[in-house]
Amino acid sequence: MLGKKILKIRKDNKMSQDQFAEILNVTRQTVSNWENEKNYPDIETLIKISNEFHISLDLLLKGDKNMIKKIDKDLKSSKIFKTITITLTLILLMIVLAFIVNKQIKTEQQKKNNQKNETIMSNIKQLGFKKDEIGFYSITENGINYKVYTKMPQALEPQISAISTEWTDEEAIAADYDGKNMKITYLNENNTTIYCQKDGTLLNENQNKNHTNIYNKYKNRTIEIVTRTVELFENIYNEV
Repeated sequence: MLGKKILKIRKDNKMSQDQFAEILNVTRQTVSNWENEKNYPDIETLIKISNEFHISLDLLLKGDKNMIKKIDKDLKSSKIFKTITITLTLILLMIVLAFIVNKQIKTEQQKKNNQKNETIMSNIKQLGFKKDEIGFYSITENGINYKVYTKMPQALEPQISAISTEWTDEEAIAADYDGKNMKITYLNENNTTIYCQKDGTLLNENQNKNHTNIYNKYKNRTIEIVTRTVELFENIYNEV
């Protein structure tokens, strides 16, 4: 039992009850009560005994069921235990609340995305686009094929491409527009790429001479492709 173990520790260290009590900041009577098993040290004192006399708590408490029950009871009734319990409960509640809120946000976002996609699809169909490939809708006007991708979630990323189809592959002009950048590629000139403004004019007139010459060669057709691509883009995406 714990009382006998405390008595043995004191005697093995050749200490009186007064000396033992002084080390642990308790009274001699308290030490006597421990040794006679009238009561038990508290948890803090047990830890101090363990540290002062280099004896593990496991060895001190081994076989003393009453002491273990007392420690368990003291822990459950202590302010620290109550604080920990309340804290853990609050953390759990916060986690549950965060999960619920996050789920609601995702649900609401999905709802908005679905509504946006429905609007995009409605605009596309009203403009006369037809489904031609998996996920793509296209329309051909004046020898130019305009194409948009409609599969979620990519459909929510505004993008439209165009390519002239009436010329040979060596003379094709391709355009890509995302609402900010209008990229034109002349496939007949080693895939030369330039950037235009929304009205089809060169974005930067300080292009190298070769780029400027290529642009000027196909200027009218380039402006036609660019302006119609921008117009279709705005009709499809500007309302979402």
